Amino acid sequence: MEAERGGAGLGLDQEGDLVRINFWCGGRILDGWLNVDGAHRNKDVRGPDLLHAVQFAPDGSIVNPLPLPDGCAEELQAIHAAEHVHQWELPFLIAEWHRLLKPGGLLVLELPDLHKFCHNILQGKMVGGKHPDQLGMWAAWGDPRGKDPWMTHKWGYTFKTLAPIVMAAGFEKPNEHPTRYHPAGREFRDLRLEARKPANG
Repeated sequence: MEAERGGAGLGLDQEGDLVRINFWCGGRILDGWLNVDGAHRNKDVRGPDLLHAVQFAPDGSIVNPLPLPDGCAEELQAIHAAEHVHQWELPFLIAEWHRLLKPGGLLVLELPDLHKFCHNILQGKMVGGKHPDQLGMWAAWGDPRGKDPWMTHKWGYTFKTLAPIVMAAGFEKPNEHPTRYHPAGREFRDLRLEARKPANG
């Protein structure tokens, strides 16, 4: 469903209950979270709580911000989302996440690590029982099997290149942590960045 700005019908009451946002959730629907995505692909399973396709202007700015109030979330996670937008769009998307989080709120990003997956490609690294491209070419360009444009990757990052973008959007003290999702790439392909919106901002 497409909600009106303000969050009516999404578990946000007039006094501003805080939520945890699972941004671009795909098929990863989490209980206790506000699951947000731009499409409901698998009609056989529960869809996102908020169906909202973010659109970007040519300069990268967001045309249609999420229909949720400022500071409504205590945590926002975007698992394998940042690589799906152009490099010039990502700063605006991170700024939108900053808007949604309360002061002191937590931002969690997981995505392919450019350095790791390039190493995997050069070394021909694979995981037993998995597609041979899962640790390399899929991390670079996305999984092509579904012929789904939403699955295309548009840029690559390391923690060192991503952290300054996150800080420029107003977050502080980004830290790198072990990843928790996508088990096949947990140690060998992906990165996890956590940062907080300043308590006074």
